[in-house]
Amino acid sequence: MSVANSLGQLHTLKIKSCWSLEGIIQDSQVPYISLQSLREIEVEECDNLKYLFPMFVANTLEQLHTLKIKSCSQLEDVIQDPQVTYIYLLQSLREVSLIDLPQLKGRDVNSIILTQLSLQKLEVHNCPQLTHLIISTKIKELVFGEMTNEQLSNLHSCKYEESEQDQTTSQYHPLPNCFPNLILIDIFECKSLKSLFPIIVAQGSSKKLIAPNLQTLKIERCFGMEEIIQDSQVSTISFQSLRELQVTKYNKLKFLFPMCVANSLGKLQTLKIERCFGMEEIIQDSQVSIISFQCLMEVQVKECNKLKFLFPMCVANSLGKLQTLNIERCFGMEEIIQNSQVLSTISFQCLMEVQVTECNNLKFLFPMCVANSLGKLQTLKIESCSQLQEIIQGSEVLTSMVQGLPRLSIVELTKLPQLKGRDRNDIVLTSPSLHMLKVRDCPQLTPFIVSTNIQALEFSEMTEKKQISNVTVPERRGGTSTSTQYLTISNFEELFEYSGYNLSTLTILHLSKLTELRVIWSGLIQVEYFQNLIHLTVKDCRRLRYIFSSTIARNLPHLGKLDISNCEELEQIIEKDQTPSQHHLQPICFPILSLITIEMCENLKCLFPITLAHGGLPNLEQLDLIRLSKLEQVFEGDELNVSKDEEKVIHLPELTDLVLDNLPNLVSFSPVDYHFVFPSLTDLRVEGCPNVTTRFSFDSKESVHAKTQRCFGMEEIIQDSQVSTISFQCLRELQVTECNKLKFLFPMCVANSLGKLQTLKIERCFGMEK
Repeated sequence: MSVANSLGQLHTLKIKSCWSLEGIIQDSQVPYISLQSLREIEVEECDNLKYLFPMFVANTLEQLHTLKIKSCSQLEDVIQDPQVTYIYLLQSLREVSLIDLPQLKGRDVNSIILTQLSLQKLEVHNCPQLTHLIISTKIKELVFGEMTNEQLSNLHSCKYEESEQDQTTSQYHPLPNCFPNLILIDIFECKSLKSLFPIIVAQGSSKKLIAPNLQTLKIERCFGMEEIIQDSQVSTISFQSLRELQVTKYNKLKFLFPMCVANSLGKLQTLKIERCFGMEEIIQDSQVSIISFQCLMEVQVKECNKLKFLFPMCVANSLGKLQTLNIERCFGMEEIIQNSQVLSTISFQCLMEVQVTECNNLKFLFPMCVANSLGKLQTLKIESCSQLQEIIQGSEVLTSMVQGLPRLSIVELTKLPQLKGRDRNDIVLTSPSLHMLKVRDCPQLTPFIVSTNIQALEFSEMTEKKQISNVTVPERRGGTSTSTQYLTISNFEELFEYSGYNLSTLTILHLSKLTELRVIWSGLIQVEYFQNLIHLTVKDCRRLRYIFSSTIARNLPHLGKLDISNCEELEQIIEKDQTPSQHHLQPICFPILSLITIEMCENLKCLFPITLAHGGLPNLEQLDLIRLSKLEQVFEGDELNVSKDEEKVIHLPELTDLVLDNLPNLVSFSPVDYHFVFPSLTDLRVEGCPNVTTRFSFDSKESVHAKTQRCFGMEEIIQDSQVSTISFQCLRELQVTECNKLKFLFPMCVANSLGKLQTLKIERCFGMEK
């Protein structure tokens, strides 16, 4: 009884995966149970449950507003033994979701639940025995999935007269089904549905559906649908309130709307069409009239192979509000705007983002008449369009490069084998607002020029070799241009080969798969022109022999991350000085470099000169050296100039992670008699380095030391003289690999402190005795 009384305060009830549950409330407790405060019920995966509540309990559910039931294979009724006289039950109910309920009958669901005037959202998915759906005309959102022929043919609206005293009489409307408050229809996986307005199913009758205030229409995976609106209903249908339309996965749909219906789409804001393989045009017979899409802001079209154009001529002049355009895998598309060459003015004055991917018949994006209206364009991404030659079509781009694309900040050009460089496409690449440029596998784009305001550059799979070329710098309107305003990329053998430009805004440089690249920086480059570079990534540049010239290396005060991999001919990170001068007396320093990763550069023999370690890496936190087959030393120096009686101590105060992995020729971390101290090191991994002579040890302050002495192979982890001062009371994991001369790990007195050790791995230590 005490439990029964306390349930009166219950607000939310959620039950999931209770497969043996047969009842929510025990029969003996029914007369005493009240759920008067219950507002939300969710029941899922309770396969032995045949009903939720008995009638006496249902009488108390006056505050219930959300009912969700899913995947209960034996559920037959929501309320046990429902009676029509209790039609006033559940008058606060606003949302009902019934999903995967194969045994659910229509008795109480129709008479009590679905007809409530308070009901705003109804979702029914895969409930095959819930037939003859009678739904309140007050409904706002309808979501139907996997509906059978019988269910779709027996959809009715029903309005209960509020004026009737007993609220049991109803005004029934078998035809038409009018839902004046309906704002959302979401239909999916109704495979027999052939038309939605009216509702027509295969070998079924016609049911007229009227939703004059519909705002959102989503139709997905209705593979048998041939048309959204049947021809006979065209004159009676209007979508004057429709704001969003999504159509996905149709094989037989050839168009969305006939012309006369499209005229009512003046408020449409979002249009998404995906995988409609048979669609030939969006609007049927669109050549005969003018249609306004004056509110359209977002268009997304994917995998519609038969579409030859996206926008018909009749809507071209009404796209002034369009902000986002995304077209993917429309292999038959030849134009974005139909017959755009013959149009004099098309405005995309609000367009901010354009993405076009895998449209192999597209030769240009925009006609010349559009160029002057792209003032708000911020992002342009084009990928895998095998025939694309121009971004803006025209024999001559008339738009000033200063004024043409004043807000364009991101451009990505990927796998465009026919895209030409210079002239027509300069309007895009030379925009002074351009901050990020990615170019991948565009072999005919070179040579090209880029505004020196660029902040991030990424070049990949470009193979143009250096040759004698006449690369001129364009002039700006209203004044004479200087070469410092543009970066000229004439080849990908010597990347930055001209000295006149200033790239002081460049912060990110990614270079990958540039198979002809020999030199990144060449020529007499002003030292301050790359001083803000933060992140440098170089991958798969097989001919590159060094990364930095000594001049550039001395002038990268903001470099924070260096990532180099798969550069098979790389011999040096920093080119050695060929002609020492007074200027070169300035030491190399990377004051904020925190991360260095070098991997699979098989000709690299050393990483940095030892002079760089003397205060040149004060903020280095992570150093990963992996699979460098010829690496002999991490820091290289002149061992002859170091006294045998003098030990040089170098601190890397911020280093926390050091990985030396699979370096078969590594002899030492540093030259002989250098002593490195890592006070912050927390992760040290030395693996696959059989010839290393550098000894790593710990002191009483938990600092890690790396000493390279005149010896061959590690013989002990802790030196005898340090035994009394060493403790490993916090050590949890120890890995020792390929230490051939190591005879034991720890002396007894140190082993006593290993109480927290959890993992011990010893591998290929052939000399270990105990």
